Amino acid sequence: MSSILTVTGVTQKFGGLCALSDINIHIEPGEIVGIIGPNGAGKTTLFNIITGIYTPTEGRVELDGQDITGLKPYIIARRGFARTFQNIRLFPKMSALDNVLLGMHGHTSANLADAIFHTPKKRREEAACVKRAEEILRLMNLWEDRHALATSLPYGKQRRLEIARAMAANPKLLLLDEPAAGMNEQETSELLEMVRQLKSLGYTVLLIEHDMKFVMNVCERLYVLNYGEMLAEGDPVAVRNDPKVIEAYLGKEED
Repeated sequence: MSSILTVTGVTQKFGGLCALSDINIHIEPGEIVGIIGPNGAGKTTLFNIITGIYTPTEGRVELDGQDITGLKPYIIARRGFARTFQNIRLFPKMSALDNVLLGMHGHTSANLADAIFHTPKKRREEAACVKRAEEILRLMNLWEDRHALATSLPYGKQRRLEIARAMAANPKLLLLDEPAAGMNEQETSELLEMVRQLKSLGYTVLLIEHDMKFVMNVCERLYVLNYGEMLAEGDPVAVRNDPKVIEAYLGKEED
């Protein structure tokens, strides 16, 4: 089985600063994989390279074996990526349902003429999109909030709504940038179960997260970045017990 995502020898320089150096990762279909590391380790920079916001100084990014290095973000999104961001980027004055429907934009086949004349094809497609959006909202426990404005939702629900919108694109790979950030313990626990559900539904997930309890309980493999370099990789138990990781990120006990 070929990898969904392969990152080979990726280096990113900003002037004299080397943000990433010779990074190699691979994600297999159906996996939940985490990227961890201290602030400034290069995690979000790596996400931005994968999704086309940055073109790497060196290296290659492949989706399903196809080179996507340097393609525009909207082209990469159509190839099968969807992501969330550290800072919530919902449309605050639109309903939860409409936010999810917007996630399907660019993945429908009706053209301008279909939209102008509201053809049967357009009507069928709209009905299918609404049905799919409602299914996603139920899955993310947002059904009762489907008509609420995004800005009126509690923080935890806004986080879940952003994931729901990303899911609407039916991506090959779902990238979550600190999905549990700012959540309380109960919200984090609910999100953990929802991410596990994504796997059971066939989604492949790559996430960045600082909440170690969350990461250790949901990820099958971890990559650890430190100062732009790959420090360690492996299953959560191996990473948690790696002396280099303990010292650099999880904390070194004082003698």
